[in-house]
Amino acid sequence: MIRKYILYLFAFSSIVFFSASCDDNETYQTRIEDERNDRKRYLNEHGITKEHLLDEGIYYQELYVPTDTTESKKVEAGDHVVVYYTGYFLDGLVFDSNVLYGKFEPMTVHIQDNYNAQIIRQGVAAGSVIRGWPPALLEMHEGTKARIVVPSNMGYGYYGNGNIPGYTTLVFEIEVEEVRKGI
Repeated sequence: MIRKYILYLFAFSSIVFFSASCDDNETYQTRIEDERNDRKRYLNEHGITKEHLLDEGIYYQELYVPTDTTESKKVEAGDHVVVYYTGYFLDGLVFDSNVLYGKFEPMTVHIQDNYNAQIIRQGVAAGSVIRGWPPALLEMHEGTKARIVVPSNMGYGYYGNGNIPGYTTLVFEIEVEEVRKGI
């Protein structure tokens, strides 16, 4: 009798587990598709095309380029880059900025490679930027201002971070104020 009861309990638990797993997978696929559709709509509305596409689904659109880029310093791995930025959601709601609200506090970023960069405060590493920033920064020169569109897998992922929900494409306007070569 106990054996039969355990068998039924096991069968019932298995059914519940597998049906929950299917729901999670469907929810995951739905959220990925919703994010992709929202991003496509934003790209179309802002004239951002496949020619703006970098690696890993990151879009890079120059808003201002210095007239003589041969004279301005190009960002390279190993450089410290002083930037101003504003980050916002696809609907335009700002979630972070170092230029709005009277801040005007430049941020220094040490570019390590294509997908890794650290925030530098008072000469010390103080965290890292999302993986979507370095590929875009490596396209820029001193004085360049650009808009980047970063899918969630190159931003805060599927779990989010603080006030940024998971599965959220992020948009940044970044201006490179200064490039400090190979520091």
